Formats: sequence, structure tokens, C-alpha cells
Amino acid sequence: MPGLDQWGEDFIRLAFRIHQHVDGYVDAYFGPPALRDAVLDQPPMPPADLLAAADALASRLEGGDYPVRRRTYLHKQLTAMTTTCRQIAGEQLPFREEIRRCFDIDPTPIPEDFFEDAIEELQTLLPGAGPVSQRMVAWRKQFEIAGRTAAPLLELIEAELRQRTQALYPLPAGEKVAFRLVSDQPWSGYNWYYGNYQSGVDINTDLPIQANTLTHLIAHEAYPGHHTEHCLKEAGLYAERGWAEQSIFLLNTPECVMAEGIANSGQKVIFAPGEMLRWQAATVYPAAGLAGDPNEQRITEAAAALAGVSGNAALLLHDEGRSEEAVVRYIMRYGLVTEERARQRLRFIAAPLWRAYIFTYFYGEHMIDQWLERGDRVERFGTLLRDQIYPSLLERWIIDERASCGAGQ
Repeated sequence: MPGLDQWGEDFIRLAFRIHQHVDGYVDAYFGPPALRDAVLDQPPMPPADLLAAADALASRLEGGDYPVRRRTYLHKQLTAMTTTCRQIAGEQLPFREEIRRCFDIDPTPIPEDFFEDAIEELQTLLPGAGPVSQRMVAWRKQFEIAGRTAAPLLELIEAELRQRTQALYPLPAGEKVAFRLVSDQPWSGYNWYYGNYQSGVDINTDLPIQANTLTHLIAHEAYPGHHTEHCLKEAGLYAERGWAEQSIFLLNTPECVMAEGIANSGQKVIFAPGEMLRWQAATVYPAAGLAGDPNEQRITEAAAALAGVSGNAALLLHDEGRSEEAVVRYIMRYGLVTEERARQRLRFIAAPLWRAYIFTYFYGEHMIDQWLERGDRVERFGTLLRDQIYPSLLERWIIDERASCGAGQ
């Protein structure tokens, strides 16, 4: 592996200096341990000095000789890191500006009419009578399983998803994912990437595990999602090229939008439309002792339109100053979930580390799906897995392709 250059080493040092102020900021690291340890063995840098170090690193980047895309990618990452440094120093940014600077996206509320249309469709699709929210909750409940039932299902699902992913995107030798059931966390699942092509994936049991979402969860966290992306970028960008920034994954930066979008969209690449739910019904449900629902495809597609509810809820909480109770009611109404699940979602969007992060899922998936549908899905998804892409670059590609198609008509 090529050695890391001075700028790359300083990038890693800055990231860990931020991590000393914001616990959890460095989500994954597999670079030289000495770089990490030298920072963590020292007291945290004063906020003003931290911000000055971030600004100095950005200035050195502009005068460097990195390729244009890599330099722009790093500029976007540093804009996010500098934003966090400003917040550490006590500056309070408007919520939407925080999102724009951290994630390279422009957040806008989704009109409630969009949710209402989906809810109206679910009125006709869901079995039973009574309020649609209660029927949606009852419908989801049929898929609930105990933790002891989930464990063997994880092995079954992982084997299928890994085989499909490996067939399209060969993985480094020796890669592996270890699954664990955990509790008392604000998320439903989490990938901990250790480097050397190894991951641990935690699945939260605070709420009942649902067999109908388990395949998506494993696809998101492992194959072809987070674990797969980390492996391929470690092999291609870090091990082969020595790009220091690919040895470290930072929360609240533009790379998170791409990572969560990749993780959400991946199942739509390794499965044909409708195939995943058919495979689940034929393989996963019998193994869990469930019957399933022949109308699951239509209900799932209608309910997918409610994916933006959490982003709206975050804007209500942090941009408009609504109360937590009002936000819980909003999530229950438009997300069609129980109060328990609404409060779990509130816990995520209220947490300081995660409050803006909620937008990475919806915006990342939405942009990636738009780009994939305009070309060879397998080839384009491979580009996302292997290359440094940032949200505004992907958005520009989409706009340019639309303009090109319009000019040819």
C-alpha cells in the first residue's frame, strides 16, 4: 500500500480532534493506529484552535495537486467538518444551513398532501375496518418475531444477499460480517466497520423485530450496503491508492448521504422489481413460522411514500420549534406508527449527533434511484460503491442527463 501523504495524515488528525469534542463523530477508522492514538492521548484542542486548524487544512487543500474530483470531494467533507467545529465553538446555525453545510443537500419539507395520497391508497389496501393507522399497525404486527427467531433468519438472509452481491461486485478475500442483537439504541440497525474487510452489524431489539423488513435491514447494513461499500473503497481507494480519507468515516458529512443512499437502494439492484418480497414470502416467512400477505407488494409500495415523514418531523422540531409531543403526534399521524415507534424515532432526530442525519436516508436514496433508472443499474451502482461521489455531483449528473434527453427530443 502507498504511504499516506502529510495532508492526509493531518486530515485524520483533525477528524479525531473533532471526535474528542463530539463522541461518535469518527464512525469507523482503519488507518495507522499511531495517528489516532497520538491525538487521543492529548487533551482536546480548544475550540478556537480547532476551527483554525480546519481552516488551515482547507487552505492547504486548495493549493494542492489532488485530482479535481478528489479535491472537490474533500472540500465538501471539510466544509462539513468546519461546520461542526463552528458548533463546538458555540456558534448556533439555522437548522437548514447546518444540513446544507454538513450534507451538501438542500432540505425542503415534503407537502403533507403527498403523504395523504399514500394514506388514502392504504385505506383501500389494508385488511380490516377502522382507522387506517390502527390497520397499518395491525398489519405490521403480523410480521413481528422474537429475537431468538431472528437469529437463524439472519444467517439465511445474509447467505442469499451475499451470494447475489458477490455475483455482481466481487468482494475482497476474507471479508466477513458478524451480527449481534443489542438494545437501548436510537437506531434499528448499525454497521461497525473495523477495516481489513470486517464488519459487526448490531440489530436493535428495543422494538419488536419485523420479519418483513429484516431483508432490507441486512441489505442496508451489509450486502450490498454499508459493509460492501466500505470493503470496496478500502480495497480500491485506500489499499491501492493510499487515499487517507478513505481510512476514516465521519458522521455528519456528505459521504453519509451517499452511504445511506447506497444502503437503501442496494436491494433494488441485486433483486429485480418485486423479487425481494417474493423471495421473502417463499423463504424467510416459512422459516419464521409466518404466513405473509399476498397483498404485501402493493401495501409496501404505498407505505414507502411515507419515508419522508421523519425529515419533516425533524424540520418541525429543530426549524420551526414545535414541541416534542407535537412531533410525536405528527409521526404517528403521517407515519402510521404506534406511539412507541414514534417516540423511538423522536429519540433519533432529537439526539445532537443524529438530529440532521435523518435527511441522509431519504435524500440519498431519492437521488441514487433517479440516477440508476437512467442507465445500467448494475454498472452505475458499482461506480457508487467504488468511487468518491458527493451529493451535488450526483445531482448535477442527473440534471445534465435530463437536459441532454430534452435537447434530443
